[in-house]
Amino acid sequence: MGSSSELKIIYEDEDVVVMQAPDDKGLEDLIIGIIRRKGKPVTWKELRKELSGLAGEDRLRKVLISLIERDIVVEMIDGSFGLKGMESTFIPSRIKKRVRPLVPSKFKARWGALISSKGSIAAAIQALKASREKKQEVGLA
Repeated sequence: MGSSSELKIIYEDEDVVVMQAPDDKGLEDLIIGIIRRKGKPVTWKELRKELSGLAGEDRLRKVLISLIERDIVVEMIDGSFGLKGMESTFIPSRIKKRVRPLVPSKFKARWGALISSKGSIAAAIQALKASREKKQEVGLA
């Protein structure tokens, strides 16, 4: 994990490195860093994998909710998480049954009209994906 260099090493030998877990601000910075490093929205599973051993699911969820509520992170229509602004060029990579949004009010404000006009989240994802891919093709031509 690239961000672990920011964590304080408590103990180290040739077999083991023990680092101090980050506080909530540190965890926010790690999440933002992971998304920046990947350059695209990341899934819950990717975040959990990158942060395993540093933060449990409940703590990760709490910090993500805080980031979403402050408009630093955007919950994408497919349930992945990106930095503010990524939603304008984001192309959903998958269409699958999604879990409940972490911050339903923000999710509805951002994606509600599209979902309503298409009739379901799956149809909205399909339409968004087709629209963004078409824009990308036009941009390349």
